[in-house]
Amino acid sequence: MIKDSKAEELEAKGLYRRAATRWQEVMLLCTEDDDREWVKQRHDMCLDNVKRPPVKAENFGDLHKAVTETQHRMGIAQPNGNSFRLNGGKRQRQTTSGGDGSQ
Repeated sequence: MIKDSKAEELEAKGLYRRAATRWQEVMLLCTEDDDREWVKQRHDMCLDNVKRPPVKAENFGDLHKAVTETQHRMGIAQPNGNSFRLNGGKRQRQTTSGGDGSQ
């Protein structure tokens, strides 16, 4: 077992990437295969601690439901969000005959 106070201090502070880098430097100084294997395991452990939790997908369904209910209570609800449009509703995109986007 190899001891490195600097790497262990970094681990204690939660600086796992820096600690993993330090363990790599220590691995270069090892002369025995067993020591290198132990340091590699410690290095891998640090990298496992670095991984962030998976990102939770945002779900706006509850927010949409609350907004819709509030609009109905206020008496301003209209289909397709027309109560907040200035030009009297959604404008439909005009189709073009050319493929280049010209009209």
